[in-house]
Amino acid sequence: MHIATVALFLTGVVQAHYHFPYLITSAGKDTVKWKHVRQVKNPESNDFVSGGPTSPDIRCYSSGRKAETATVAAGSTLGIGASQGVFHPGPIQFYMAKVPAGVDIANWDGSGNVWFKTYSEKPPSSRLGETQAWASGNKQDFTFTVPRSTPSGDYLVRIEHIALHNTGKPQIYVACGQVRVTGGGSGTPGPLVAFPGVYAANDPGVVFNLYGGGIYRAPGPAVWTG
Repeated sequence: MHIATVALFLTGVVQAHYHFPYLITSAGKDTVKWKHVRQVKNPESNDFVSGGPTSPDIRCYSSGRKAETATVAAGSTLGIGASQGVFHPGPIQFYMAKVPAGVDIANWDGSGNVWFKTYSEKPPSSRLGETQAWASGNKQDFTFTVPRSTPSGDYLVRIEHIALHNTGKPQIYVACGQVRVTGGGSGTPGPLVAFPGVYAANDPGVVFNLYGGGIYRAPGPAVWTG
């Protein structure tokens, strides 16, 4: 194969997927990759979590590289931006997990039943297999509102995109940002779940057949609204 052809092929592979390196707050969107988001293990390949929904990597897929912690007020906008348009059909979801008292967020891995869901993209009413039918289709920036009753403190914020186009072989893209919530309330976020643990390998929200009809329901607990 000609060298130029090989290079073009490899470039296509790299660009075929995406990752989520930019934190978004009411103050704006990061302009530097991995500033407030923990760098994933494969920032060059843009690939998904290879171990699937039961892999420990499903939690944050972190390379271990240190990130900074951004400040966000309860009741304000929080989100994470992708490296390019999210073009595979499937839902965007957000979770948060509060860092235990006395623990440095930089050294906390988010293990255990500590995650609560803050956003879940609703499926389109039709054309499930088409990217443009999903609200996330080809968008790069994804946000939600931090519930006003969220207690103040340090949190990991986790974004996931469950790409459903390859039936039976889900592609799950994950990243975790670091934030400090201020001006919070006295709410009790929940239900609390663990990653891995909350999704099974055969979870219908993970292995759903987009092209076979039926009603899609995203996996995981209900969204906590405060």
